[in-house]
Amino acid sequence: SMIDRPLFFIVLTVAGLWSTPAQTQDRQVPDSAASEPKWKAAARYDYDRVSGGRVDWQRWTAVLQRSIPGGTVAATLVRQRRFDTADEGITVDLWQDLWAGAYGHLQVGFGPDAQIRPQYSLKAEIYQPVGPWELLGLYEGRRYTGSDVHQFGAGLARYVGAWYIRARTTAAPRKSTWAVSQRVGIRRFYYWTPSASYIDLEGGAGRSVELVGPNASLLTARTAFASLRVQHFLTDGCALTATLRYSDDGPLSRTGGALGIFVRW
Repeated sequence: SMIDRPLFFIVLTVAGLWSTPAQTQDRQVPDSAASEPKWKAAARYDYDRVSGGRVDWQRWTAVLQRSIPGGTVAATLVRQRRFDTADEGITVDLWQDLWAGAYGHLQVGFGPDAQIRPQYSLKAEIYQPVGPWELLGLYEGRRYTGSDVHQFGAGLARYVGAWYIRARTTAAPRKSTWAVSQRVGIRRFYYWTPSASYIDLEGGAGRSVELVGPNASLLTARTAFASLRVQHFLTDGCALTATLRYSDDGPLSRTGGALGIFVRW
């Protein structure tokens, strides 16, 4: 049945990663939750060339992050242009230790007048270590003009020396169907810079709910993407980031990238 399909893909993801033989190191947490200086500020510019003669997409992002006892809190300002329409929004993120070994991530987004972004969004994630593995459970809700999108997911991650591998399956219920997609990623850290820089490769495919026009025009489409990201520390407190990506979003495709910088103190 359609309801069983998300469960099938989640089980498939778990089975595939569990069969990967490797020696591991202790669990590490994502950059946002890692032990680091108290403050972090970041800026990023994204650009995508869109197929079919459509106006190119642009995005400007600014982030301010502060460490707190047991976690971090961050505020992000976003200005985005798609389909020749511009929107602004703000998100607030909280990473927080939970019970022994586990931690959570909560994100709340606001953009009440948005047409090409969610007017409101909520994401909740829980990360739980099990032996050398890290399990993930997530929920994400997005409210657009006249339409809500709810998404559930599960994932696995594991460190293998200087490598970090991960996989995630998400499922969004739609009318008479489910939008199910999978993504996998592999990250290689290198340590000859002042801090742990990395190269990250990620790809995915499936069906997802995509924005295909202004006024929150949504479509459940078969999609695929691939991205390459590099983070390189110039000093212990300053790093540059660069991304190249390709995405097939059903009725349109995009080729683009991003450049960013962050400092921490």
